[in-house]
Amino acid sequence: MPNVKPFTKENVQEYPKVELHCHLDGSLSLAALRKMAAVTGTELPADDAALHDLTTAPLETDSLIDYLKRFQIVTDLMQTTEQLKIAGYDMVETAAKDGIIYLETRFAPQISTAKGLSLDDVIAALLDGLHAGSAHFGIPVNAIVCAMRDRPLDECITIFETAAKFKNQGVVGLDFAGDEYNHPALELAPAVEAGLATGLPFTLHAGEAGPVDNVAVSLTLGAKRIGHGVHMSGFPATIAQAKRAGATIEMCPTSNVQTKAVDGYANFPLAEFLSAGLKVTLNTDDRTVSDVTLTGEIMKMHEEFGLNWSLLERVTLNAIDGAFLPEVQKEQLRAKVRAAAIVTA
Repeated sequence: MPNVKPFTKENVQEYPKVELHCHLDGSLSLAALRKMAAVTGTELPADDAALHDLTTAPLETDSLIDYLKRFQIVTDLMQTTEQLKIAGYDMVETAAKDGIIYLETRFAPQISTAKGLSLDDVIAALLDGLHAGSAHFGIPVNAIVCAMRDRPLDECITIFETAAKFKNQGVVGLDFAGDEYNHPALELAPAVEAGLATGLPFTLHAGEAGPVDNVAVSLTLGAKRIGHGVHMSGFPATIAQAKRAGATIEMCPTSNVQTKAVDGYANFPLAEFLSAGLKVTLNTDDRTVSDVTLTGEIMKMHEEFGLNWSLLERVTLNAIDGAFLPEVQKEQLRAKVRAAAIVTA
């Protein structure tokens, strides 16, 4: 019998993890924000505790809209190519510290065009930062480009078409972020269709702030992955639709508690979705805003639902299966996970 490693924070941190749902602007370290502020001479609180309070949402946040307010200080610092390169590099460094072997980070390029950068400038600079981080830390990190749900559809289509120019340079997918409640999935259909025409796949935020209907519509529109999806809970027909579609579900526990997508960790539908055979994955959503790591989220699910090595392997392999990667790269990642299973089995 092999020695079983105890399910501790230290051992989980060392485990080869994969993350698919992580917003770059909600996940930058305080050190990176200070470097980015120095580029433009922007003043930030001198005290890290004060800066932490400005960029982190409490567990008892009122709503998704209240949660999203924490992003403003960060997006103001993402307006030059140098700032964007710092941000991309920092994203990879943070992932490396968390024991991640593959990450897909997502960002909305239009939020970085306020001071004159073009969409092309923004995407290129951010990819430069990601590539520099990947080269230094040895972790492949790709990007998902988001349009914002509250913007005109023609603008969103332009963003997706611009993203497609970087298809072989690190942009691997598309998404819609922002206010789901007031901008349901059906409203986005023409832009999703145009995005899919570029050849890039979609993950769509659905069933987080909005109802289960958005999940059903997103799947019908052709989304390969669903961001959050917690409002499928208690709706077996939509769960069955997601299962038939082979959709990957990108679950984000702490963020969902904060935004009131679920009423407390005890009501987070991890066990329900796993039991139903959905391709569940665990993610941080926003590392800084939610003050979490993927290791911490896994430990929380261990405490709440008894997530163990076997289930961790399952959700990690689910993430690899759902990653927007060629099969040969997926198999390389699976080999790392299988090697880790030898000492945790």
